[in-house]
Amino acid sequence: MGFGCIKPAAGGRMPPRAERPKAALLGLDWGTTSLRGYLIGPGGTILAERAADAGILQIQDRAFAGALIGLAGDWLDRDDSLPIVASGMIGSRQGWVEAPYGEVPAAPGDISLHTLTDFDRPVHVVPGLCRHDEHGVPDVMRGEETQIIGAHDGEMQDGLYLLPGSHSKWARVTAGAITWFATFMTGELFTALKDHTILGRMMAGTAHIPEAFAQGVSFGSRPNSIMRSLFSARTLALFDELGEEDGASYLSGLLIGAEIAEAHAFIPDTNGAPIMIIGNPDLGARYATALSLSGLVGQQAATGAAARGQWRIASAAGILRS
Repeated sequence: MGFGCIKPAAGGRMPPRAERPKAALLGLDWGTTSLRGYLIGPGGTILAERAADAGILQIQDRAFAGALIGLAGDWLDRDDSLPIVASGMIGSRQGWVEAPYGEVPAAPGDISLHTLTDFDRPVHVVPGLCRHDEHGVPDVMRGEETQIIGAHDGEMQDGLYLLPGSHSKWARVTAGAITWFATFMTGELFTALKDHTILGRMMAGTAHIPEAFAQGVSFGSRPNSIMRSLFSARTLALFDELGEEDGASYLSGLLIGAEIAEAHAFIPDTNGAPIMIIGNPDLGARYATALSLSGLVGQQAATGAAARGQWRIASAAGILRS
């Protein structure tokens, strides 16, 4: 199992050991495919971070403790009172422990950490959130709530948040609490359609083609049309109006445009306020472009959202070392 090397926080060279602020928290952003560890100082500042290909799907025989030691054992050995907070899929049914979801609305102080005791010190697991829609159908998030809470360098701010990915999340924060969210399976649907349906037969490569992407966004953003619009990824290619190298970008734009149109129907007028985009900057830039084409404004969040969120949740729970 390959564990990454320690590296300084963004902004420059790691200071000599004697000059470093003392860590207040070990944060674990533990997802499906990867594990990131953060030594977190005052105010949620990242003092050092590491990454490993040790997501929950890579762990064999429930060897979660071994993966944690492999990533951060030396940190823990040097500091036997360092508290640990873990967020993400590590708290799912397939993770180390299934932490029951909290309900919205949820401010940092409303999140009850689930304490895991089968390690040599407590591991406090962020439980994730659930929401039931007007029909009683549940929706869930694990890990995204922590990133939303830490999206801003300052305090948590009201507004709309967008976390693109395999399962994109849109969320609303009101009066300092997450009050609404919804999941869109955009990324996973894109992969399935491109790799396992007839639409992908006339696509070559995955390079991002801005013009084809914008064309897809425009066509996909029409209300209530995605099931009919999808076939255009084939017919435009059949009539030589879409090149093979354009197909993947067009399909991506089509699906993202449809996601934005559907999400926009559930959210109030933004009055020009930017939608905060959290996550991979390259994917975030595509979403910002699609938002602009749809008459909305997107703004990429600062890096380190998960660590800042973990610090704020731990602070509200009273487990930070003073």
